[in-house]
Amino acid sequence: MAVRQAGLNHEELQLFTPFRAQHDFPSLRSEGRWEERLAALGHYRQYRRTGNRRATVLRDHDCILLALYRVAFPKAMAAEINAFLYRANFGNLDFRFYSPSQISECEKRIGLTRKRGSTTAFQTLLPVNRRKRWCYWNLPYPFGAGNIRRSDLIDLDESGFEMASADRKIGKSYIGKRARQAGLYSRTEKWTLLLAISGDPNGDRWLDYWTGEGTDALRMIEFVRYVIADIGPGTAQRRRCFTMDNLSSHHNLQMATIIFNAGHRIVFRAQYYPINGPIEYVFNTIQGTLQINNRLIVDGTTLVEELLNAVADIPNFVAYFINCGFTLN
Repeated sequence: MAVRQAGLNHEELQLFTPFRAQHDFPSLRSEGRWEERLAALGHYRQYRRTGNRRATVLRDHDCILLALYRVAFPKAMAAEINAFLYRANFGNLDFRFYSPSQISECEKRIGLTRKRGSTTAFQTLLPVNRRKRWCYWNLPYPFGAGNIRRSDLIDLDESGFEMASADRKIGKSYIGKRARQAGLYSRTEKWTLLLAISGDPNGDRWLDYWTGEGTDALRMIEFVRYVIADIGPGTAQRRRCFTMDNLSSHHNLQMATIIFNAGHRIVFRAQYYPINGPIEYVFNTIQGTLQINNRLIVDGTTLVEELLNAVADIPNFVAYFINCGFTLN
């Protein structure tokens, strides 16, 4: 490049022809590319080797901002991400909007994958509710369940099931065609399952089911009496502890009196934290089993049969309690 910039005439440049033939001097095509690079970039340094891979567009500072934005808003759309990056780069004349594919490529590069999302209530992160959760797990009875053995716990809750609950939501078909299959009608009668599970390896469980109205205080009282009649009164060697969420029908003075008079205990879980309840995962297992066996469900009777079979097929609930954090055996 120094020779070309020296402004030599044609005869002087011909002196380098033999060296070009021996590959001891760059070819004219190489010199031409270097001149174009010098005019465009101001230098003729060699490019970084990429292995013919396309250069990444969304990178550096914007990539970090994207990662932080996804932490706060994991369900954000590409347009919202572009708006955020524009505001974060306000005043930068070189900023460019990114296409959805460029955003997806950046997210894949930093380890983000597409999955079904869930929603956490705003009240979950309130200091008072976080404190209640800490007390539930760390303080001894009656302030929490920190000193309760897993085998003495009885988790209790209710859940509603319909024939539509067994309907699979995702399928495959040819491009442009609907994934349509004959099956259940969406508007069906609702069945309520009231279930209590024990952390004991014996796999004790108690249930009641009905259709129509939801759970009320009287039904909860009768169900607790049924459970206590089966487990018997508490003794100095073993006292059971009922745990449940803060549903209004659960906060019943008569029900609590029955539990205390039988020599047992009760601890309520922190509000807005269903992840602390092993029974919530049991209901999820039942839901998945119903979807697997949806071909067998054609009416309310078969729904109840498969529902009871799903509960009976679980040998015990120890793994559910351990998953939630009840490690004291």
